[in-house]
Amino acid sequence: MLLPVEADLLERVSALNQSASRAVRGFLTEKTFRDLAQKFEANLSNRHVDLGFNLFAIVSDLYYKENFHSDILQSVLDPAGSHQEKAKFLHLFLKFIRSHGAKVSVSDFSKSQVVREKGRIDILIKDETSHKAIIIENKINGAVDMRRQLPRYLQIVTDDGYTCDCIIYLRLNGRTGPDFDGWTLVERQQVNDLITIIPAYSETPNDLLNGWILPCQKASLSQDAQHILRQYAELIKKLGKNIMNKPIMDDFYELIMERDNYQTARSLRAMLDDLILYRVEKLITHFQIDLVPFSRIANYNNYDAYFTGLYWKEAHLGIDIGVGPESYELQFWDRNDRPRANGRAKSMLKKIGYADEFVLKNDVFAKEFAFPSQEQYLIDYITTFKKKLAVATASA
Repeated sequence: MLLPVEADLLERVSALNQSASRAVRGFLTEKTFRDLAQKFEANLSNRHVDLGFNLFAIVSDLYYKENFHSDILQSVLDPAGSHQEKAKFLHLFLKFIRSHGAKVSVSDFSKSQVVREKGRIDILIKDETSHKAIIIENKINGAVDMRRQLPRYLQIVTDDGYTCDCIIYLRLNGRTGPDFDGWTLVERQQVNDLITIIPAYSETPNDLLNGWILPCQKASLSQDAQHILRQYAELIKKLGKNIMNKPIMDDFYELIMERDNYQTARSLRAMLDDLILYRVEKLITHFQIDLVPFSRIANYNNYDAYFTGLYWKEAHLGIDIGVGPESYELQFWDRNDRPRANGRAKSMLKKIGYADEFVLKNDVFAKEFAFPSQEQYLIDYITTFKKKLAVATASA
């Protein structure tokens, strides 16, 4: 008999569990969260971009390096470049950065040179007539800032007799600015007055991909230039899609900070962590009332519900149901014949008409089922499979 204190404790625990269950149920049925989850799922499915027969895929060891992107951007921007489009791509770039608020005039860059690594500046656009300049700092591959990097670059340009009209700070995604560690207040003000932060890929019309690279491809009269720009655009899209969608995460952060949503989400995560074990036990509970033709069903390592105890001729036939986050794997095999030397499991599959539905995988015959959409189909499939096994082994 429970003591009053114990009974009270049990009631309180039960009430807490019911409260947590209601909170999670409300969380899952809230339309805002469902819509956001669907957007995030769509974003995940878009992350895997196949470049196909793409030059940049072939040189994949290079495109993770910062210099790689700077070399390509400089070659496209350079009016003297081998693309033979003269200043067309540069003028499109100037118009593009103006749309981001950069205070530059196209007419100030009519006699421009585009150089690499001038005083370690990634890309420098400078005009010998107007003595105007544009610094481009490339962070597409997420390189960290060197100490006082931009103030030093600005000083180099000024010492060479140029006026820097703007500093373009390129990121792959997002608009995080430079590291101000070690800067003076004057240096911060100077850079802040000039800097324009532009994402290479943000799924918006005015990112570097959609606002400049693709317009360059469209405007080019050179088939070679069009081909290179198209393949580079595909690379930028691939790199961009491989990172999280910041706008979605911003929305999620705002929602998760409301009321008790964060604690509810933590509870939901804990429940998801236990879901595989729950699904294993659910299968065991369902089938243990009718094991025929097997004699036992059990849990293996909390991810596998397995049937055992079916002996046929010299075979010990078994079914395993491996439970994964998004699937089930139904396995059929002979526990006395792991190396498949005798082939009795395959012989039984042929006997009951299932040989074409399983594939040989790691010494067992396997068939996949999706979770949650095919869970009931899996249960019905195993039920029918067991019945046919029972008939076949009884008549042998």
